[in-house]
Amino acid sequence: MAGIVLAALGVEGVLAHAGEGEPLGAFYALPLFGGLALYLAGHLLFERRMHGALSRPRLVATGVLLAALPASIALPPLAGLGGSVAILTALIVVETTRDAQARRSLRGTLVQ
Repeated sequence: MAGIVLAALGVEGVLAHAGEGEPLGAFYALPLFGGLALYLAGHLLFERRMHGALSRPRLVATGVLLAALPASIALPPLAGLGGSVAILTALIVVETTRDAQARRSLRGTLVQ
């Protein structure tokens, strides 16, 4: 929950300063990237606790979000938001393609 609230605060800051050429700044970049990283870390911990598994793509995406945090402070607001969206899009693509066969077999629509 906290990750979602923090990310929303970061997005609000991006939208408030979208037309400016000034950098996003730490006050909004930290909640944006840190909130998304916290959200993904929560998923990782839950999955580890419930299933004993660890999603490497989510772990990598969490690390990339935290590593991109210093750069996002100096970037314009829309560039920072675009970077976070690009990282999450890459995570979605990886998880969707990696788990497609398992989803098909669970649904009973296994194509042979």
